[in-house]
Amino acid sequence: MSFTKKDRNFRVDDGNKFPLDPSADTEAAFANIIADALRRDFGNTSAHIKHIARLTGANLRTVGNWLSARNGPSGASLVVLMRHSDEVTKAVLELSERFDLWSSMSETKSKKELYRAVIEFMKYIPKQ
Repeated sequence: MSFTKKDRNFRVDDGNKFPLDPSADTEAAFANIIADALRRDFGNTSAHIKHIARLTGANLRTVGNWLSARNGPSGASLVVLMRHSDEVTKAVLELSERFDLWSSMSETKSKKELYRAVIEFMKYIPKQ
């Protein structure tokens, strides 16, 4: 049986090229940067994966995918990670190019830590 002349014609490869999706690069960079931040802050062992899963309520496999940069966390999980990890917060602020916010946050955090240290130190000073 032979094909008819009205059969589907295959198109040639040279023609209009569609531009690459710019969000694809951003998503890949996001996943890599968040994975690096998670590894710096939590580590990459199975105990740390379980800890991150408990914090976010995500599946162990999902957290493993985050750490291997296959994909990044969603909005709700990202907020929880930012709440528990300064490295993730810093990475998100750097991705959004909000360097001023990170510097002001670190100054505030340093002042709070200094205040806590002074209060703790005051406990050991003998009262007269």
